[in-house]
Amino acid sequence: MHMDPFSSFETFLSAFPHFQPAVFEEAQPYLRRVDLPAGEHFLEYGHICREIAFIESGLIRLYYLHEGKEVTLCFCRENHITTSYQSLVSQTPSEIAIQTIEPTRLITLSYESLEKLYAKDLFWQQLGRLTVEQEYLAVENHRRLVRDLPGQERYAQMIKQESALLDRVPLNYLASYLQLSPETLSRIRKKMSLT
Repeated sequence: MHMDPFSSFETFLSAFPHFQPAVFEEAQPYLRRVDLPAGEHFLEYGHICREIAFIESGLIRLYYLHEGKEVTLCFCRENHITTSYQSLVSQTPSEIAIQTIEPTRLITLSYESLEKLYAKDLFWQQLGRLTVEQEYLAVENHRRLVRDLPGQERYAQMIKQESALLDRVPLNYLASYLQLSPETLSRIRKKMSLT
């Protein structure tokens, strides 16, 4: 049996209301597969974002620059969509960068193609809205985590919500996400492993 090369994306989309196989068929000519090695940028800081990406496999981080230092905003893994939506829609330079942490396989859709799909079916507009909401929630969660909790509790929260990610994310990225120095995070980890 011939396996559809974009079947993981179709499975992801099929979980949404109003999904019809025909909707996915319309999109297929526009889909592109991209393989990126670890450490590669899908979107460089200050560049204009021109596509959205579905993460088929691998791990990505979104970060921004604050006083010249990288601050990790969130981690995105398999079966998630990633983009810099604000840059994509306004076609202005992105205030966030998107970089792979592991070798990552993406299925991408250009903004032009997305616009064509918006006109064809309301389902794609729903997907666009979902992408905006996801990005907004990621920013809000990060803001709340950093604002409301002391360092050790930030890490404890991460263990509770994202324990599967902890083995996959390098210490320096995790520290920048939690807005701690790598040394402080190391001390917290050691302390918590002893309790």
